[in-house]
Amino acid sequence: MPSRIRILSEALANRIAAGEVVEGPHSVVKELVENAIDAGADVISIDIKGAGSDLIRVADNGVGMNSDDALAAFDRFATSKILSENDLETIDTLGFRGEALPSIASVSRVRLVTCEPGSSEGSEVTLLGGTVKDVRPAGRAHGTTMEISSLFFNTPARRKFLKSDRVELRKILDSVTEYAILYPHIRLELAVDGKSVLTLLPAPGILERTLEVLGSARAGEVFPVLHADGPYTVDGLIGKPSIARTRGAFQLLAINGRPVKSRLLSAAVRTGYGELLPRNRHPIFALVISVDGRFVDANVHPTKREVRFSEERRVFALVENAVRNTLMEHDVAPTLTVSADCAPSGSGDRSGATNHAPSGAGSYESRKGSGEIPGTHLPLRTGELSFPSTVRERTRALEDGSDIRQPGQLTSLETGEQAKFWQLHRTYIFVQTREGVLIVDQHAAHERVIYEQARRRLSGTVETGPSQQLLFPIAVELSPAELESFKNADSLLTRLGFSVRSMSGRTVLLEAVPGAFPKLAHDRILHDLLAEMPSGKPADRDIIESIATTMACKTAIKAGDALAQEEMRALLDQLFATELPYSCPHGRPTFMRMTLDELHKRFGRT
Repeated sequence: MPSRIRILSEALANRIAAGEVVEGPHSVVKELVENAIDAGADVISIDIKGAGSDLIRVADNGVGMNSDDALAAFDRFATSKILSENDLETIDTLGFRGEALPSIASVSRVRLVTCEPGSSEGSEVTLLGGTVKDVRPAGRAHGTTMEISSLFFNTPARRKFLKSDRVELRKILDSVTEYAILYPHIRLELAVDGKSVLTLLPAPGILERTLEVLGSARAGEVFPVLHADGPYTVDGLIGKPSIARTRGAFQLLAINGRPVKSRLLSAAVRTGYGELLPRNRHPIFALVISVDGRFVDANVHPTKREVRFSEERRVFALVENAVRNTLMEHDVAPTLTVSADCAPSGSGDRSGATNHAPSGAGSYESRKGSGEIPGTHLPLRTGELSFPSTVRERTRALEDGSDIRQPGQLTSLETGEQAKFWQLHRTYIFVQTREGVLIVDQHAAHERVIYEQARRRLSGTVETGPSQQLLFPIAVELSPAELESFKNADSLLTRLGFSVRSMSGRTVLLEAVPGAFPKLAHDRILHDLLAEMPSGKPADRDIIESIATTMACKTAIKAGDALAQEEMRALLDQLFATELPYSCPHGRPTFMRMTLDELHKRFGRT
């Protein structure tokens, strides 16, 4: 019987390897940038056309190659990074497997121009589908230029699986940003279709480079991290819990300068934050773990994104302690303060005195036709934090079938008495009803109000929200990812009441904000709105949902905000005028009821 086992051809082997190494244009950019860094470059220029499918050009001023090395670089397993098996234990370069260039060349058209320092003549090599087509002398300053065009031209099925241009560009931008932060000494430029997208000058360190990428507005919201344990060191930065995001958080983990994905390390960071972060919030961080190569295995996957540690528990504790200690050093963790302010609030006196048994509480009456409280300047003003709304006059049935009359009648005592409000620990509002007591989570309730008002503005079911012109427009520097989100959401932000004008580069000018906007940092709200948006090319409904949810979360009153009687009354008026008053946009309940029968049972009266 003839043998059925055959040795694969070099070309076929490269095609198979390309399936692992070249996931898309962003993978090509990653490999070429890594090669430039390994070559000692301190200036890297990247040009992208057609989202990387048409052209990827990476030029550097590294050591370059002679003509022999330029040809050998496209042979499988050809590398200058390691010589023997022992070198795998002391890898200090980003590349070492010798698979990237031949894999890329096998599915594209390649042009390489390179020259060594001191040489009077360089070399140019062109390949098509992995086959060398031409080798000739070329003029160039020392360094290397790699041009990858017509990616996947000979594997059309792979090309069909690429995402939209916007998604692919976002992946390229994310990859470039990672290396820009990890190697702040490098001048890095990125242009897309001839337009400059990113220009980063050399920076002193990771902190400075990260702020250059994310925007200087984050300067007071991130903390530097430096922690060591034996052969391990963790360096970088973490963000305050207050700037954690529900999605799309900037998170960078690296081992010896190589970006990695590690559930172990991500869990360690999360554990370090402890209870300072809700479960659905994700912190911002950029952390680099430096360790002797003997304690880490980077040769796990062709993409080199996965690593294994010989001392996983020690590494976990290292990162956890680094995060926790940094937060403690900057006094981020809340402290317990016992004072009269913790007592229930009844009178709304902001002088610090607290009325434990409010006898003069105002009646809980429906404000038909107006949801505003004239003349107040407190954290919850119907016209300030939530967009002005009209209280609707209609009844609605609860899910259990019982009637709820709108909106003031819900909590009014139908005995002619006036309803009384109490605020417990500046977090929950208690109000007496005919059946018992209603307990409202003030933050969740206000989130629901703002969320529905914002959705109506964004979807066009009501007129565009009023704008408040800023006396001094604010120049806001967006991160590359935020700039892409801004292009998707510009018109929607206008509906909400923002006026944002594009300036040069990544800078926009914030000229107006939604009318009666809260007294918060306007530029920070814009950063948050853009950072939370889904990446790629999302549908309008997804952008609307993201903006409305983020707006509600960031501008709603918080636990700890003291409210006056009028404010508590207005909040409940607005809550029960919404379509779904039972939960906040995140799904948490906004209120609960306890009947007299339940209370009687608990006290043994029945």
